[in-house]
Amino acid sequence: MNPQLSRADSAVLAQVFDPESAPTRAEVLIDPSLPEDRHIRDATLLGQLRRREKEAISIIEDFERNKARFPDAKESAKDAAYRAARTSLDALIAEHPEYASAKNNRAQMRRWMFGDRNTLVQPKSPLYAQQGAEGLADLHACIASTLPAGQQDAVSPAQGRLLAQAYTQLGALYYAAAKDLESEHKVDVVEIDGMKWCHARFEEEASRAFYLGGLYGNEVAKALAVHTNPHAKLCGSIVKEAMRKEMDAFW
Repeated sequence: MNPQLSRADSAVLAQVFDPESAPTRAEVLIDPSLPEDRHIRDATLLGQLRRREKEAISIIEDFERNKARFPDAKESAKDAAYRAARTSLDALIAEHPEYASAKNNRAQMRRWMFGDRNTLVQPKSPLYAQQGAEGLADLHACIASTLPAGQQDAVSPAQGRLLAQAYTQLGALYYAAAKDLESEHKVDVVEIDGMKWCHARFEEEASRAFYLGGLYGNEVAKALAVHTNPHAKLCGSIVKEAMRKEMDAFW
């Protein structure tokens, strides 16, 4: 006699390891006919903003290329590159706060400079706490500005790519915070919506953000959503129980 998982256990396993099979799986509608940016409809202006954004990003890219050629480059050079790129993006965002892509890239620059670990959760460090809070604010603002008005509304391909990037970055920050909270050292946690999240909450939100990043097309985020899903912890006990039943049936 072959042991059978319960219907509920099978459903949990299916949704954890194959979210695409879930009967209530959300879908993203991509409509190439929609404007590339929800708020900036002037194609000339949008092109100008993108050029300025790429110029800021190129400062970081140039540093990375030079670092590969000169691995002994001083840390001060990285700091200088970061400050120059940040200054450019800060000015762009101040002039056009509705341009969401720049906020996503500014958050990416912070992660490049400061990393993900010890950012939202860290030993007492006002600098890192500020960077963590500002990075979250940029990502939340980018997502809120880019999401369609209704849950069933379509997005343009450019909007979809931007949401995939922003959600994936958000998931990375939350996941790093969850890992940092596994430490027994005394740490401080950046407040989110007036609350200091616990390890389980960061883990849940990381999985959710990765899931949404995957939904909008980021394959890495899709895989990480499964890896970080808190329900996956239940699967171990489910599988162990199935194996126990199989052994009992065998003997």
